[in-house]
Amino acid sequence: MPKFLPHEKAAYGGHKTGLKNVDFKTNTLENSPGAEAGTLLEIIPVHVKNPPVIQFMAYLDNIQDSFNHEYTEEQPFGRVDPYYIWRSSRRNIQLNLSLPATSQSKALDNLNNLSWLLASLYPTYKDSDSATSIAASPLFRVRYSNLIASRTQAGQGLLCVIKNANVTHSTKEGFMFISPVGMDSSNANVSGQVLKAAGFHTSVSEGETIQIPKLMKLSLGLDVVHDHMMGWDDQGNWRGDKSAPKFPYGFGLTRETEPVPGALADEDISGSPDSRNSEAAGLDMFG
Repeated sequence: MPKFLPHEKAAYGGHKTGLKNVDFKTNTLENSPGAEAGTLLEIIPVHVKNPPVIQFMAYLDNIQDSFNHEYTEEQPFGRVDPYYIWRSSRRNIQLNLSLPATSQSKALDNLNNLSWLLASLYPTYKDSDSATSIAASPLFRVRYSNLIASRTQAGQGLLCVIKNANVTHSTKEGFMFISPVGMDSSNANVSGQVLKAAGFHTSVSEGETIQIPKLMKLSLGLDVVHDHMMGWDDQGNWRGDKSAPKFPYGFGLTRETEPVPGALADEDISGSPDSRNSEAAGLDMFG
């Protein structure tokens, strides 16, 4: 029966060796060790009661982190340039990742987590029979190592809304076809064994075929909702220092640092003892 590969098991910290349903949170929103270490991209929809923990292995193609600031311009008479008065700031993150399937177990795992994510993009309703009783708009905690993380509490994802989610089913790499046979017998085929062991045999019909691309591409557009103070006080201190230090990537914004004994002020990172001479020669060459 297909299992996860060694590197896939390692990404989940050894807690997941094959197909299983997602975990669900009850009283805490702390992220898993894999999300903290950067082996997993973890998404928790906080507008859902007892929310699912949606996880994808972090095959990230790129992360684009944009900080956009709006100003009001006032043009006084006789001045060449206007005065700029700050109005607001927005942070947007664009994620692009790949979801490869190395086995039936991993293919079903990807599809299951993707289904939870796409369904979670919709709001929570107070009345299940009414479309006008929205109780909570979709809101998420997203965590990927220190690059996408809230600075308010260690181990908690960055609070955001997901403005867009795009799925590309790549056809070039082909498909897997999951068609269980004999799930309730000892002669079950591989698909039947995988689904039975994971507890999905009650939701998948005998002989039903599930088509899954061997490679799916997922892109997410996140608008960050800052849950801590931003900006500077009149003494030059970061206002979020106590509640959210080291914004935004978990390092820096420190006024005082201790010098390392014997460290060079301008350390050569190239590893070549002659690099400074080479750089100086280059500067001389160009005047």
